[in-house]
Amino acid sequence: MTDMNGSVGNTAGNGAFVPPVPTGGGTQADNWVMPALMRHYRVIGALILRTAQTRFGHTSVGYLWALIEPIAHVAVMSVVYWAINRQDPVGGNVLLFFVTGVLPFFLFQKTALHVGAALRSNQMLLRFPLIHALDIVTSRGLLEGVTWLAVSVLILGGMIMGDYAPVPEYPMECVGAIILIFTMGMGVGLINAVLGKMWRSWVMLYPIITRPLYHFSAIFFFIDRVPVDLRRWLLWNPMLHGVALFRAGYLSDYDTIYMSPLYLSQWAIGSVVVGLCLQRITRKRIISA
Repeated sequence: MTDMNGSVGNTAGNGAFVPPVPTGGGTQADNWVMPALMRHYRVIGALILRTAQTRFGHTSVGYLWALIEPIAHVAVMSVVYWAINRQDPVGGNVLLFFVTGVLPFFLFQKTALHVGAALRSNQMLLRFPLIHALDIVTSRGLLEGVTWLAVSVLILGGMIMGDYAPVPEYPMECVGAIILIFTMGMGVGLINAVLGKMWRSWVMLYPIITRPLYHFSAIFFFIDRVPVDLRRWLLWNPMLHGVALFRAGYLSDYDTIYMSPLYLSQWAIGSVVVGLCLQRITRKRIISA
């Protein structure tokens, strides 16, 4: 039966007109959203493999260095503390105290540094229409995150199996700290990537500016025992809160009032928003630079 507008339908038993049911192949979104997502997934996966070979080399020594570096930092500071006969600021496990400080700091530092260099080192890839700046940045960040996770599992897992460390007291708090620190590293890295493309000197200035963070992030000291005048300035450092949050989740006897997950969250979200805005504003210059 045809209605007044000329569309074809069916007639029910009582004579009422029943509109036709569409029999098309789905919405337009179904026709392009999934292929687009799969395309980006394949692009990012290929970029991760390419970046892994570029950064770590074609031998196992390059991958081994990612494990040796944090262990070397912990070993040096442990020897220094032993030489000057100092005790662990919390409890009696100096090694674990240092590990729970070095690992979260390395997560931020390596993510921000290598993501910041991603666009400059992959400039030619931006000329391919299927590869976007965010694909390059995302792949570099994911590689750093996976590398850090593998290194952390090997170090902490080895310490736990050797009875040098307990299992985390509050694992979900550790996971929350990791997510916030990694997000902040991605945001700061994206800002560095854009600034490095616009201003070449920024690539050399950033490591110099942020080098003191290693000493000011409470990696080797307990923030509650720092003099008030100095502590007031140190608390502006978001990584100090990240290290404290990770330690509070791992160590049962680590208790500090100078820790703000909200402040760390604001830095993490704010850095990502600023980085995305900068990338959006300068996307044409990034490709042509």
